[in-house]
Amino acid sequence: MPTQMKRLTFGEYLPDLPSIVNPGLTMAKNTVTDSAGYSGISGLSNISAFTALATRPRGGIAITDPAGNPYNFAGTDTKLYRLFDSTFDASRATGGMYNATEATRWEFVNFGNVVVAVNPNDDSQYYTLGTSTAFDQLGNTTSSAPRAAHAGVVGSFLMLGNTFDTVNGLAENAIHWSAIADPFNWPALGSDAAVAVQSDRQVLEGDGGAVQAVATGSEVGAIFQERAIWRADYRGGDVVFQLNKVDPLRGLLIPGLAVPFGRQVFYLAEDGFYLFDYSSSQPIGRDRVNKTFFADLDSAYLDRVSAVADSDNQRIWISYPGSGNTSGMPNKLLIYDWGLNRWSHGELEMELLVESIGSGVTLDSAGTTADPDAVDTAGLSSFDTRVAGYGARGLGAYDSSFRLSDFSGTALDAVLETGRREMTPGYRSMVSSARPLVESVEPTIQVAGISRSTASTTFGKARTVDPNGLCALRNDGRFHAFRVNLDGGFTNAVGLDVNFQRSASR
Repeated sequence: MPTQMKRLTFGEYLPDLPSIVNPGLTMAKNTVTDSAGYSGISGLSNISAFTALATRPRGGIAITDPAGNPYNFAGTDTKLYRLFDSTFDASRATGGMYNATEATRWEFVNFGNVVVAVNPNDDSQYYTLGTSTAFDQLGNTTSSAPRAAHAGVVGSFLMLGNTFDTVNGLAENAIHWSAIADPFNWPALGSDAAVAVQSDRQVLEGDGGAVQAVATGSEVGAIFQERAIWRADYRGGDVVFQLNKVDPLRGLLIPGLAVPFGRQVFYLAEDGFYLFDYSSSQPIGRDRVNKTFFADLDSAYLDRVSAVADSDNQRIWISYPGSGNTSGMPNKLLIYDWGLNRWSHGELEMELLVESIGSGVTLDSAGTTADPDAVDTAGLSSFDTRVAGYGARGLGAYDSSFRLSDFSGTALDAVLETGRREMTPGYRSMVSSARPLVESVEPTIQVAGISRSTASTTFGKARTVDPNGLCALRNDGRFHAFRVNLDGGFTNAVGLDVNFQRSASR
């Protein structure tokens, strides 16, 4: 039989599909998707200006003030920190230590030049950029904000969800919003003062359960309960917000897994991943990653799950404790590319995913460890890139030592595995060799020849690429699956050119 060549492109990562009918990949470890295929990811590298937090972080935010100065904030069980040019304890001066727990993490939101931090066990806190030296109770001389589990900015209002105040007590299914354009003003509910500034409170009807997130929106807001989703439209007057229950059955499974970006919200419901456009939800994980994620997720440590939008690259990153974790330490990544509508995954330990901002590097500043004079040999990003810019936000994480880090560390080794392919439909085939279509590194390739659909997939020895770019394989089977092992630092893994011939009949 004559030798033929077939190009197998690395399609979507579709681990939920059986290998026998999977047209894409069953594994795309330590990769991100790109327009050509897949590229590698790097590990964590400490941002040198910042020392470690005292204990495990339970929430964080990165923002810039009106002058472009960068700030990172983080909360632990008992303290709030500001990371500007160093790591600084910015906890409140009065009121004692904070009381965040595994079940009551910190949430942060910025309202103009004010950072708001909430957890349901403590008075809501604020920090004014450029003015404050420590957090303080959110309010003014005549009123204070309620305690809350969740916070968001909807139009010109600070909106809190899952609240507690001394008049109404604990109301897990309530939202409460500030005076218009004033996050410090919380007049008595129903008073003339409250009506004048449009501040009010609303208990969400029905059995949707506790408010799990208030998604920030410039025009409309989204309130996620455990079993319902509401849209909040500003109307003004006596109504202030018109609240419509746009999904009465589906809600947010894990607080922290509702990530707004653009005019959509990425979220996880009990039946998988969705995109919400403030009117309806579109499934993006069904028959793709839902089953694999839920099977791998360690449900004993849901409080350790975190997610963040990498807006520059149009991706959502999720860190979670999966199989093989140590005491709930998140050790797995799931990555969704909203521009390409494709998934990938990774394995990397960290405490918490966050947006982060470095302390800033300028060409004129004095030489320090964080800001060296010898910029040509300091291992910094190019000054032409946005990430090197002063005050530029990027993807970050707190590592296992509680230090704020970015993803500029050692490039991680990656693995791509295909589903089973019939090289000659209806017949056995002999695969003789394959040419990897990958830039930057030379991979090794393993092949599995499978005779029956019920047989397991067992990969053979890893083979290297010869000087002509070919990898000798020689494997006979009715179906073939391929594993490509890539050293860190590769780009544009597109696929394989596989050489084969139909096996002789016996």
